[in-house]
Amino acid sequence: MARHKRRTRADEARLVRLVEALRFMNFAFNNVRLYPPTHAEVVGVMARLQETLAGVFEEAEDVGYGFMDELLYIEGAMSVEETAANQMLVDRFSRCRVKYLTIMKGVTPEDLLAFFQLLNAEATKPSAEHPAELLEKMGVRTIHIVEADVDDVASKSKVSRKKTLFDWYVKAVGVLDALRAEFMAGGDPDLRPLFHLTDDMMATIRNKGFEPFLLLPRLSRGLDAWNAHSVNVAVLACALGEACGLNSGHVQTLCVTAFLHDLGRLIIPPEWADDPSPLSAADREVVRQHADWSYFLLTKHPELSPGIGLFGALHHRADLPAGGYQPDVIHRILAVADHYDLAYLGDKYYWRHHRPDRVLRHLLLRRGRPHEPALLKLLVNAVGYYPTGTLVRLDDGQRAVVVRPNPMHPARPRVWLFESAAPAPAEGEAESSLPLADLTDLAAGGLGFARSIAGVLPPDPATDVAALIDAQKEYLLSFNL
Repeated sequence: MARHKRRTRADEARLVRLVEALRFMNFAFNNVRLYPPTHAEVVGVMARLQETLAGVFEEAEDVGYGFMDELLYIEGAMSVEETAANQMLVDRFSRCRVKYLTIMKGVTPEDLLAFFQLLNAEATKPSAEHPAELLEKMGVRTIHIVEADVDDVASKSKVSRKKTLFDWYVKAVGVLDALRAEFMAGGDPDLRPLFHLTDDMMATIRNKGFEPFLLLPRLSRGLDAWNAHSVNVAVLACALGEACGLNSGHVQTLCVTAFLHDLGRLIIPPEWADDPSPLSAADREVVRQHADWSYFLLTKHPELSPGIGLFGALHHRADLPAGGYQPDVIHRILAVADHYDLAYLGDKYYWRHHRPDRVLRHLLLRRGRPHEPALLKLLVNAVGYYPTGTLVRLDDGQRAVVVRPNPMHPARPRVWLFESAAPAPAEGEAESSLPLADLTDLAAGGLGFARSIAGVLPPDPATDVAALIDAQKEYLLSFNL
């Protein structure tokens, strides 16, 4: 779940304004529905809402509200109290398929009026088009909607299956596969499915956290390796971008670039990914050219900015010579995320994966060459010293699989004791939960930790960690774990 941070007085004052804006949103919904656009009640509430948000924009470029799982999130933090106080507003936004709402600096009363007119029309009769696209056609550039897909909206049917994070992962890989095929055919593919995918990922990570996403690479068996790699990089880049405090526009650019950064690999035969033999000098030169092809394919697309093509061309070159192009934060984040997920320590083989903990250790030992220490620290906070999916042995002799990192204590993640019996189901629950252990739990005397990791275990042919995670993926990918 999204984590609460200790608030300063300035944070409290900011929260008061954000909550006050919610009250005016309620009025705006009603007044736009009851009165014509030029009525004093409509004009007045739009002006008051804009003035309230203007106070917030003195210190921020944008503000965000989330409406997910019938709960209200204010700038990424879940608020049960404000959900109860604004239940009607939450229901209205959910009915209009609004999953996340970003209001940017410079918003005008006219923009707000167009937005609430659109949502009232959507509540009356859902449009075949996405609300975000309709808002863009109306010329509103200061309000951005992340909408839930129709399949993601809760159905009243008892036979409908709830969508999971793994479904999103499979869909993301499929979208990239379709885009790659269209690029290969020489066309300019429609990137709207990718943009919707990016918005969905950003909203979920900002509201609920990134931790469950980190298990997805362990479930990529059977999916296209390079498309799955691009999705993994996008997830990690989004998490690092949020940790760096980038605004929504920069995070979106970062995520789109991460999804497309390896597009140039379509020139490389797919079977190379499974070939265990070393590459020849000529083959290595072909592999190095994939970044140049990424630049060519991305810069010629009319919907992408030249900067995205530049990031695609230089994502393997974070230590560029002085006096020329200086990598900015988006370039540096992309390079770190790509290097970590590729899990390679040299270019002798096309793609030979090493254990994530070894790759992390390799990066830390070479900090500053080329990746800056500050970004590597954020990477460690995100993935932990023992990345998710790592098979470990605890100090009490039990074997376990790491299932959640702990950003506050990277050496003490949550682990799944997969060889232990499941605990008895709690009262009111039909099924028991998995035997999990939080390594920050204290011993009975309170003078030390109850359990600690004694070491990382090498791959065991008798223990297929990916299969173990796959069998319990619906539970392990839950944000309530």
